[in-house]
Amino acid sequence: MRNYKQGIVLLALLVSGVKAIGQEDTTEVRKVPTFGIKTNLLYDMTASLNLGAEFRTGDRTSLDLSAGWNPFTFSDNRKWKHILIQPEFRLWAKETFSGHFFGLHAHYAYYNVGQLPHGPFSKYMADHRFEGWLTGAGVSYGYRWNFSRNWGMEATIGVGYAHLDYTKYKCETCGEKLGNETKNYFGPTKVGITLIYSFGGKKKAAVPPPVQVIVQEPEQEEPVVIYEPQFKASYLVPEVEAVKQRSEAGHAYLDFAVGRSEIVSDFRNNVSELKKIYDLVETVKNDPDATITGITITGYASPEGSYDFNLMLSERRAFALKKQIKAIYGFSENWFNVSGRGEDWAMLDTLVTHSDMVNKYAVLEIIRSMDDFDRRESRLKALAGGIPYLSMKTDLFPRLRRSDYELHYTVLPFTVEKGKEVFHTHPSNLSLNEMFLIANTYEPGSDAFNEVFETAARIFPSDDVANLNAAASALGRKDTISAARYLEKVTNRSAEYWNNAGILAFLEGDKLRAEECFAKAREKNDGKAFRNAVELNKHNQSQDNITPIIN
Repeated sequence: MRNYKQGIVLLALLVSGVKAIGQEDTTEVRKVPTFGIKTNLLYDMTASLNLGAEFRTGDRTSLDLSAGWNPFTFSDNRKWKHILIQPEFRLWAKETFSGHFFGLHAHYAYYNVGQLPHGPFSKYMADHRFEGWLTGAGVSYGYRWNFSRNWGMEATIGVGYAHLDYTKYKCETCGEKLGNETKNYFGPTKVGITLIYSFGGKKKAAVPPPVQVIVQEPEQEEPVVIYEPQFKASYLVPEVEAVKQRSEAGHAYLDFAVGRSEIVSDFRNNVSELKKIYDLVETVKNDPDATITGITITGYASPEGSYDFNLMLSERRAFALKKQIKAIYGFSENWFNVSGRGEDWAMLDTLVTHSDMVNKYAVLEIIRSMDDFDRRESRLKALAGGIPYLSMKTDLFPRLRRSDYELHYTVLPFTVEKGKEVFHTHPSNLSLNEMFLIANTYEPGSDAFNEVFETAARIFPSDDVANLNAAASALGRKDTISAARYLEKVTNRSAEYWNNAGILAFLEGDKLRAEECFAKAREKNDGKAFRNAVELNKHNQSQDNITPIIN
């Protein structure tokens, strides 16, 4: 540790360098110095001879070259001998040789130092002599003051790295060699208060006095400003739900033995299908805010076999699922609503329509043109040698054999604060009224405000109020695509609908339709529509005041 400290002191003293050149801050004609000579006053105080020169290399750059030499042996065999070379490239903040600058320097030195005074130096350095070399680089910062065209002064400080390689001796005449060592040093590498004398150079041109030209200003025309209307969209307060009734639905594709209706839990894929039902029941059952009120199960079959048999089979399999759920959870008998619908030709029509099967349109023609289901199946078997039928039997019929289930439950009402928590965990448990109250705790137009209305429209996709409010939210952020999509779902053409439709028409560039929509809303005595019509009129009048330019 003592060796490391002595290396720091040694380096800090050796690499204290020489500084910059200057110019006068004046806008008058003057000679700009091209180079200068300098001496570091702090370095001089160590009885070390030093001299530097700095050369202008550009409007904001210069090259500084400094060197120091101490050949003396002082009393008591004290030594501070060294030769130091320290070049530096400088970047000036505004102008070369004036004000702030930043430097990038390198340094090399040969030294022979020892028996330094105990006080400013450690006892270890006072008792030993070090002879060797160092090399390294660093960065610096400085500032230059110019007292006249020739004289100036600068202060600088730098930090960096040096590698020291030296031989260590006992501090006595012809002292015993103690070994060779190397050190890596990071820290101060440059410090100085430097006196500078600058030499002439090229002239810097003065800024010519401005030529005054009297120009008659043209008459100022009043700027034409098109009035930007401030429309108000309409929101509706949803009605309070007396009882919040909710339901969750799913499809159970259970596997049965051919012609059988008993559920074998571990048969084929039944484990995963039953788990979907159990998970849904558990989720609602464990929700402290929800109460299960009933379960609807509807069975469906595929067309293989007679229609009457498949109707009976779909019903039996639906009741088998009811029995399975009741055995697990012990629900009351009157909670269940179970039925069988037989062959699901409507679903088959949809699946064929969205398929790319061979003879697709011939299959659809048979499905849609024949009312007798058994004859319909016979015609399909006979079509194209039975190939389309076999394809449907493999790819589509398994998706028809299922039991659809729907779990019904009620949800407790929430306070606004509780509703905010539920919104982020189970938003479908909220009513439209609760969502409306939550939205109005946020800044209108904010992300949180818009998110609530968007979520309400997603959870209640066919509700007029949910879509109207989501459209109003979209209009507030000028999202015409979303606003149009929501308004298309609104079936009740209320005053609020026409007011929002008018704003949308304006944003889409159809001002005539906007005027018509506002008029329809005014017929229903909508206050916002009256105000919006006035805003639209202001906009139209401001445009009428623009004089057209005729080419």
